[in-house]
Amino acid sequence: MAEIHATAIVHKDAEIDSSVEIGPHCIVEAGVKIGARTKLHAKVSILGHVEIGEDCEFFPNVVVGARPQILNAKPGVHPVSIGHRSTLRENVTIHGATAGTGEATRLGDDCYIMVNGHLGHDVQTGNKCVFANGVMIGGHCRVGDQVWTGGGVAVHQFTWIGDHAFIAGGCILTGDVIPFAVAEGNPSHFRTLNAVGLTRRGFSRGDLQDIRSAVKFIFEGSEDTFAARIGKARSQFADNAYAAKILDFLESSRSGRKLCPYSR
Repeated sequence: MAEIHATAIVHKDAEIDSSVEIGPHCIVEAGVKIGARTKLHAKVSILGHVEIGEDCEFFPNVVVGARPQILNAKPGVHPVSIGHRSTLRENVTIHGATAGTGEATRLGDDCYIMVNGHLGHDVQTGNKCVFANGVMIGGHCRVGDQVWTGGGVAVHQFTWIGDHAFIAGGCILTGDVIPFAVAEGNPSHFRTLNAVGLTRRGFSRGDLQDIRSAVKFIFEGSEDTFAARIGKARSQFADNAYAAKILDFLESSRSGRKLCPYSR
């Protein structure tokens, strides 16, 4: 049997692995699934249709699966999916997806959300993301793998953030961020690569140079239109896998938000 504190309220229809620990005054509703060795500290609320992977840890006052903050939100199922080995620190909130979409609000594997972080409804994140204290990710955002943020970041709804990007502390992000970039400021802009993060992850100096060359070609050219430069970059950097990732992002069917502007 799972280790469940006497003051916790766990619905009989919740699916709880026998190795799960549930602390005092937690609430786990029907429809919840919790994987092996996951631990809920005190006063954690898991509401509705939430699936949690293995080896996760939720600290006091975390709330996952609450109805999305949408005026006149429709009743129904508001699912959330959380991957393996993810940690939610105190007061983190993750809201359920919009009813009827068939998609869950999703947090990937090996993610870490610090105190007072928030993921809005229908957010989708990749793996190994780190969101520092007080970060607010608006509804419908898409966040790639290994995206890190500083504290106090606010991300506008529907924004897309590419793999390995870094969002600097206090940034008010209102446009999509290409992979490998550092976004900063208010209004938000980018002008450098996430060189520190990329180096820590094993990217070589040659890799960084390949990324810089592609970014300069795409964003600093003045003779052609932006769309024309993207087209030329496909042939100019045909053997550059990092350029391909940036170009794929730029040409993807994003939400229609503007790009975070490039500043030389």
